[in-house]
Amino acid sequence: MLQDLRYAFRALRKSPLFVIVAVVSLALGIGANAAIFSLVNQLMLELLPVKHPEQLVLLQAKGEHYGSNTGDNSISYPMYQDFRDKNPVFAGMFCKYGMRLSLTTEGRTELVSAELVSGNYFPVLGVRAALGRVFTASDDLVQGGHPLVVLSYGYWTTRFAADPGVIGRKIVVAGYPMTIVGVSQAGFDGVEKGYSPQIRIPMMMKHEVTAGPWYSLNDRRGRFVQAFGRLKPGETMEQAKAGLQPLFHQILSGEVREKDFAKTTDYTGSNFCACG
Repeated sequence: MLQDLRYAFRALRKSPLFVIVAVVSLALGIGANAAIFSLVNQLMLELLPVKHPEQLVLLQAKGEHYGSNTGDNSISYPMYQDFRDKNPVFAGMFCKYGMRLSLTTEGRTELVSAELVSGNYFPVLGVRAALGRVFTASDDLVQGGHPLVVLSYGYWTTRFAADPGVIGRKIVVAGYPMTIVGVSQAGFDGVEKGYSPQIRIPMMMKHEVTAGPWYSLNDRRGRFVQAFGRLKPGETMEQAKAGLQPLFHQILSGEVREKDFAKTTDYTGSNFCACG
């Protein structure tokens, strides 16, 4: 056992960043017993080519949840909208959800890594277009009304041979016709290490590219989007958590009054609201 411990300590000394991430993760897990809403500082984001990456945080909701979810780092799209429109601590927010989708162009169909993103994804990150344009808030208004695609720089160069004529080209994504409007800047692969989406689609198109009613944009019971915020200048993590907690409880209090909660017990509803 002593030999194993010595080996472990030597390995940890060689990976200080891993130690920092592990300690922060443990602290956040313990703190979740006292508050079910927290912010995760994405240390790895500091290596990404985005504007002021140290200001970016990931929203995290823990504790009782009446419904389905894709993990602790996920919230429902309506909850994301509440935070986006009413929060007092962020200069901007965006959300995303990754998946694999089929893409057909020029008679060839292939599976690609895709990401549904809110309209302010690129503006909040400070990521520009290498060609054409990226999404903006105007592409986040109508469900099913924005059949648009932004290619990653790497996918544009490998699949389309860096052809500037791709702008305006019609393609089919998951059986739905869409139009390529831009290519994101070189060097930007995304905000999740190890996952590099080849295409991005407005979140408003989710119902068109996914089969079935799972994780609807209108359903507060289904938590599937990862929501990120950019802290206002001078705002600390602790100040942000304290500033967001009242809004989080206000959102939960409103949710337990929805008709979906008529199917649950009084205990579940009260426990859901009392956590934190």
